[in-house]
Amino acid sequence: MPPTIPAGAMQRTAPESPTRLQQAIAHHSAGQRFEAAAIYRELLAANPADADALCLSGVLAHEDARHEEALDLMRRALALQPDNASIAHTLANTLRELKQFPESAVVYAQVMHLTPNNQVDQVARFNFASVLQQLRKFADAIDCYGHILRLDPRSAQAYNDMGAAHIAIKQYDQAAVCIKNALALNPDYAEAHNNQGVIYRSQRRLDDAIASYQEALRCKPDDARALFNLGTIYLIRKEYARAIPFYRQSLACNPDQYDAHQNLACILQEQGKLEEAQWHRDCAFQAEHLFFDTIENPQKTVVILWAAGAGNVPIDTLWPTQRYSRVCCLMDYVSDAEMRTLPDYDVVFNAIGDRDATDATDAAVRRFQSVCSKPFMNTPDAVQRTARDHILALFSAVDHVVCATTLRCATVRFKQSVLECGPLQFPIIVRPGGSHGGRHLVKLNTPEELQTLNLYPAPVYYASNYVDYRSADGYFRKYRMVFVNREALPYHLAIGSHWIVHYETAHMKFAEWKLEEERAFLENPRQVLGDRAMEAVAQIGRTLDLDYGGVDFSLLADGRVLVFEANATMLVHDEALTSALRHKRPYVQKIFDAFRAHVDRVTAPSKGE
Repeated sequence: MPPTIPAGAMQRTAPESPTRLQQAIAHHSAGQRFEAAAIYRELLAANPADADALCLSGVLAHEDARHEEALDLMRRALALQPDNASIAHTLANTLRELKQFPESAVVYAQVMHLTPNNQVDQVARFNFASVLQQLRKFADAIDCYGHILRLDPRSAQAYNDMGAAHIAIKQYDQAAVCIKNALALNPDYAEAHNNQGVIYRSQRRLDDAIASYQEALRCKPDDARALFNLGTIYLIRKEYARAIPFYRQSLACNPDQYDAHQNLACILQEQGKLEEAQWHRDCAFQAEHLFFDTIENPQKTVVILWAAGAGNVPIDTLWPTQRYSRVCCLMDYVSDAEMRTLPDYDVVFNAIGDRDATDATDAAVRRFQSVCSKPFMNTPDAVQRTARDHILALFSAVDHVVCATTLRCATVRFKQSVLECGPLQFPIIVRPGGSHGGRHLVKLNTPEELQTLNLYPAPVYYASNYVDYRSADGYFRKYRMVFVNREALPYHLAIGSHWIVHYETAHMKFAEWKLEEERAFLENPRQVLGDRAMEAVAQIGRTLDLDYGGVDFSLLADGRVLVFEANATMLVHDEALTSALRHKRPYVQKIFDAFRAHVDRVTAPSKGE
């Protein structure tokens, strides 16, 4: 590519130098790098303070991947001519390409000051705004786009990019206005159609989102993000056969999308194609396994320990990026040396909440914990105690609690082990290790059904005694209480007609009597459960000893608590103001408030400091 020519290059007074510099620039633009470099050296030998030659030498060094040398030359050039907007712009662009966003933002701000309200300023402002978005300074980026639009009210790109900034901070109403304006100016703007799909998805208007992504692909058939987003809609709908081709097409357009590799790995894992799933996880995370969500003036910075597969605590609602800076570490891939060079942080949150996810990560997590001097939430010891086959022993001393006998063993000998396990009596429930949400979960009534079961190719399997928890009215009820610093808080009640109860499949939002019963539970769980059951749930929270966790349970006819699972992987999310489930909002907020207060407590300086 031709070099960026500093403005000062054409302002020499001596007749020889401009000609010589112009010759160098001509060689550089034509790809004659050796000749251009020779002239730059000649000019600098004659005048080491030649800012233009320094800057253009830096451009050449950057093109040759000598990036540190390039930045040094450009910084020296700008120090010599701090009022040269073109040199500043060249340095800012180079810093942006090298992802050195904080310094890039500072230099772009200098460009803004030097070149108000001209075309260079417009280009610089777009670049500046993109850097601000990388730094998660979305309000400043929105101001930048506003300035562009005041100068050019018909800039579809500015409207689109402003909409993307609003999306990033979940201001979807403002984003929708921006995207509507962008599409009015340019109906064939693929990126704007894609952003409109993102807005529809946030509103759970999935059919409208699909239509928008398809419109983006009409405008730009190789739009990798629109292809990815279409695949994700079908992943949400669990229409895996429709999702896979879109993810593969997206990766064909852009092989470096870690999230496309990750989502495709999840689907392949679900289908039992474990080796192919692992290949995609490796593609996603071997090269990049530290992820930084940095905001300006965060309340806290948290290091989040993560597993590449399933079994993590959902973090977006607990650690929102509007409040916290996050450093997410994929512990399957990160090295000890990388963990020793993390930026300064306030607290560690171990999000690897499923015992079956810890086989690949436990050693690395414990090594980090042994040298970590900061508060450490959800310790690996506490997580290990929540394994399904440990629950019976863990809660054996808790009165009025029932836990099913559970066997965990290698899949290759699972069937025989079940038959040889005396405490297991049919009917039984079986599931592969690491599965959640009822996937691959089946009830077997006889040994013959066990023998004919086609086992999912997981390394381990679980079998548990089935306990009939049907209520007197014929429905099955599953309660969820969340524990924040060992304190129990109600989250939801799901009521279904099948023994596998999930909130969505129970169709809670379509039955007012179910919602009314849930409201009563949320408002006063003690009154609904009774004193003995409520005390049992509270003791479960204290026994788990997690900073964040929860329990899914039912209430048996005799008032005892039947525990399904108790661990850290409990999802908590807010509901929209227009949702039929909006009655949950104040109770969800109590959970968030309690968690944030707990974070503040554990990170508060001790009295001796």
